[in-house]
Amino acid sequence: MKPDSRARVSRDGINNTAALRVLASVEDLLIAVLVFAIFCVVLAGILSRFVFHVSLSWNIEVSVTLMIWMTFIGIAVGVRDKVHVAFELFEDKLSGRWLMLASFVQMLLMGFLLVALAWGGWQFMQLGLNQLTPSGIPQWISFAAIPAGSALGLLHLLAHAWDLAIDVDLDSGTQRGHGHGHTETRAQ
Repeated sequence: MKPDSRARVSRDGINNTAALRVLASVEDLLIAVLVFAIFCVVLAGILSRFVFHVSLSWNIEVSVTLMIWMTFIGIAVGVRDKVHVAFELFEDKLSGRWLMLASFVQMLLMGFLLVALAWGGWQFMQLGLNQLTPSGIPQWISFAAIPAGSALGLLHLLAHAWDLAIDVDLDSGTQRGHGHGHTETRAQ
C-alpha cells in the first residue's frame, strides 16, 4: 500500500533535532507566504487591468520570481517529507542490506542531482549579479532560488542519510526501518 503523501513524516533521529524542526517550520511558512504573495500580485494585476484600466509592468515578473522560489523551496520540502520520486518498485522486493544499499544509492543519485543544481544555480546567480529584468528587478534574485532550494534539499537528504545509517542493526547488518522512499511510521 502506498503511503499517503499528505501525511506528516515522523521525524526520528537527527530529523527530530530542534534546528531541523525550526527549519521545517520556516520552510512551511515560507511556502505559505509565497503562495499568498503570488495570489496578491496576480490579483493586483487583474484588478489594475480590468477595474482601473491600467496595466502593471512588474506583476508578471514578480509572480514568476515568487513561483521560482516556491518551486525550489518546495523541492526541499519534498525531500524533507520523503514525497519525492523513489524506486519503490525495487524497494518493495528488497530487505536487509540490499534495501539499505538501494536506499543509499537513491540518496547518492539525488545528492548528485542537488549538488549539480546548486552549482549550476550558483553560476546562473553569478551571471545575473549585474543584470536587471525589464521592470528593474535584479536578475540574481530569481536565480538565487536554485542554489538555496538545492542546498536545503541536500541538507534534508544528508539528515535522512544519517538517520538511515544509524538505523542499521550493526550486529546483523540489516536495516530496522523502511527504505528511503517510504514514509510510513514504524512501530517503536
